[in-house]
Amino acid sequence: MKKYLFLFFLLTGAVLLHAQTQRTQVQPRSTTQSTVKTFTLSNGKLGPVQVGAKFANIPAAYAGLYDKYTKKTQTMEDMDGEWTVVYYQFTKAGKNVFRIDIDDNRVITSITLQAGSASIVKTPDGFYVGYPARTLFTKKRMEWNTYYDGEVFGISGHYTFKVSSNDLINTDVPQNANQFKSTAKVSSIIYSNYMEDSY
Repeated sequence: MKKYLFLFFLLTGAVLLHAQTQRTQVQPRSTTQSTVKTFTLSNGKLGPVQVGAKFANIPAAYAGLYDKYTKKTQTMEDMDGEWTVVYYQFTKAGKNVFRIDIDDNRVITSITLQAGSASIVKTPDGFYVGYPARTLFTKKRMEWNTYYDGEVFGISGHYTFKVSSNDLINTDVPQNANQFKSTAKVSSIIYSNYMEDSY
């Protein structure tokens, strides 16, 4: 009798343990994983901003892209003299995400992606600020040139990709990927309807 009683308790314990395991397995896991909204800078459009359109009715914030923007001016200079550029700086959590330049008629002439856009904005080809320069050079055939202010750039259609000259092995215009340091990254990406705005 004791033998059967022992087997009864053993089987009952096994059934209860199995039931407990099943309850544990079907319980939904609570996760706090957040998803980052991403955007594409395509055909001169990024969120509510469109190159070629007038700067009007741009919302003060745009979920996932920026939380504020500020009007700024910048003095430019070349051999012909000085001039003032008006632009708007868009930020998210205090980081510069992108800027837009406007002309005298308040028409948006370009969008420049900055460091704060690295994880949220890409081009249609999947390139972004912070993208490895060597990989960009290999994947996207472009004519490269140099700026007088310490940058090299490649132009593809309406897109201009900039890399710091400090990220070159030497100061020559890059002719192959190995002329970029292995740590070189894209420092900014410009979309402009006017090619001269990319220079």
